[in-house]
Amino acid sequence: MGLQSSLLIRSAICVFILVISTSGFSQVKKEEIISFSGTIKNISKDLKSIVITNDVNILIVPNTKITNEKGNVLKAGDLKVGLYVVVETVQDAGVFVARKITIKLLRGT
Repeated sequence: MGLQSSLLIRSAICVFILVISTSGFSQVKKEEIISFSGTIKNISKDLKSIVITNDVNILIVPNTKITNEKGNVLKAGDLKVGLYVVVETVQDAGVFVARKITIKLLRGT
């Protein structure tokens, strides 16, 4: 086997490895954050979902972070009908799943 053949085979192997290793990265999708804000109209009894203004139904999962404006961590039980919230969600199979819920204080009311 000549020097050219050896270099050609090594080059082909390197290209093959690069193609295989980079194709795995192309399959990772970044989740798009969709934000909603409004007043809580309804809370499920099991505290696993809320409905806010414009009848947007949002699922609350165990890793949903719930905070107030100051960043203090709260629990799902702290959510109350009538509170104004800003919710960061991702869409999963057509369902809005809350990543973060921030309770806002309405000023001037």
